[in-house]
Amino acid sequence: MKTLDPTILAALIPLLLLEITLKLICLRDWLKREKFNGLGRIPWLLIFLFVTLFGPIAYLVYGRREYDRY
Repeated sequence: MKTLDPTILAALIPLLLLEITLKLICLRDWLKREKFNGLGRIPWLLIFLFVTLFGPIAYLVYGRREYDRY
């Protein structure tokens, strides 16, 4: 069995930690928030949990915005 090169592993660990941190931040915010921009509650949960790295960023940038709708 071939092992991972240490330099690749050293590059993957910070990315993995960033991914987990972003998902936890999103989950905490998602649990407290009632209104979401664009999509409903469940679609945003699925996006930030299952779309790697870009899902949490999309939620934090776009999904949390609250617009006053008349």
